[in-house]
Amino acid sequence: MRYYGVLLVAVALLALPQIQGKDKKKKPPPKISQDAIEVVGHVPAGGGTVTQLFLTQHFSSYYLYAEHEGGRNVTLIDVSDASQPLFLFDLPSLPSGSAGRFLAVAGTAALITDPSPSPARAAPQTIRAMDYSDPKQPKAVREFAGVTALSADPRRGLIFLANPDGIWILHQSLAEDPEQQKEYARRILYDR
Repeated sequence: MRYYGVLLVAVALLALPQIQGKDKKKKPPPKISQDAIEVVGHVPAGGGTVTQLFLTQHFSSYYLYAEHEGGRNVTLIDVSDASQPLFLFDLPSLPSGSAGRFLAVAGTAALITDPSPSPARAAPQTIRAMDYSDPKQPKAVREFAGVTALSADPRRGLIFLANPDGIWILHQSLAEDPEQQKEYARRILYDR
């Protein structure tokens, strides 16, 4: 019986370096963050071609007014949480039902003009989100065909675009500079 106990301890001791060796494996280097423009939200199309997008803020909420072709109606979308945009409702641009074009919005107020007799509309565009992290092999990450309207919220790093598939919400983020992170950590630790 004692022989088996000694044998068991010997086997355990022989296996110990192998077990410890597994713990000593090198961990993969941390992934370097990359600059990115990514889709964070989407609202399906409705109400016709969107020709203009207006972003506004009312108290702590952010709203996107999506004006449709002909200026007859506007879709109101709550984009306070860009990853979960909320369709609120379609509304006429003018109460009488006549057409009007948005010039500006401020919260719940809008400046509207009569539409021109033949409003010039820009041709739909194709917009591509590109990745240039490898300058020798740039690649298109995402493509949006038939884009008819664009707007941006630089403060929150958001881009809004409309195409036949709906309104897309993109977020642009810059990679953190490792040297700045090191300097920040050094200042936090030693410059107090």
